[in-house]
Amino acid sequence: MNYIYTNEPIEQAALAAVGILREHLSKGERILWLLAGGSGLEVAAIASKSKRLKNIDLSNLYVSMTDERYGPIGHKDENWQQLLDLGFKLPNANLYRPLIGQNIDNTTTAFNNWLETQFATADFKLGVFGIGIDGHTAGIMPHSSATEAIELATSFTSKDFKRITISFIAIEQLDEAVIQATGAEKELIVRELVYDGFPIDERPVQILKKIPLTSLYTDISKVAV
Repeated sequence: MNYIYTNEPIEQAALAAVGILREHLSKGERILWLLAGGSGLEVAAIASKSKRLKNIDLSNLYVSMTDERYGPIGHKDENWQQLLDLGFKLPNANLYRPLIGQNIDNTTTAFNNWLETQFATADFKLGVFGIGIDGHTAGIMPHSSATEAIELATSFTSKDFKRITISFIAIEQLDEAVIQATGAEKELIVRELVYDGFPIDERPVQILKKIPLTSLYTDISKVAV
């Protein structure tokens, strides 16, 4: 894992994502790009506004979320709606909004089917991830049923939201990940990610180590143990 200490982790993560997209799109590759919620929304919004993507053909770019909060389309906690509110726009790219106005089972099945198509046809798969102070990443909460999912997408009810999320199985199939962690309250979980090997059902963020290429952008200095 590449550890990049910076005072601007969100901005630097966005620049990194843009560089990766440009590299692979310029080769004519079909790209799957999965976006994080929470503070990761800013990463995606900044990346989408980059001038370095303005002169690139985005028709081979397929974009969705790593996870979503279930509810009516456009509800205040929906990650996709918050992304739109931040000005996210990628002309000619293929965008998939996980919420489709149906019940949670049908919504999860549709998302899983879309992911199956993208994983089967993409030449390169990029994920953007954040890190929760409890060790969650994407929408996979510690000790939740999502840690046992056997499909690419799953759903469950957490203490705050009904969640739809990609699974460990999906994350393991990504080619590269850009991770960002901001704030001193995340120091312990970042240190655990870098130095320790907790079981993934206890610390779902540990699954990110199974992605071949990962870069962590953080304002938490790397202190040796």
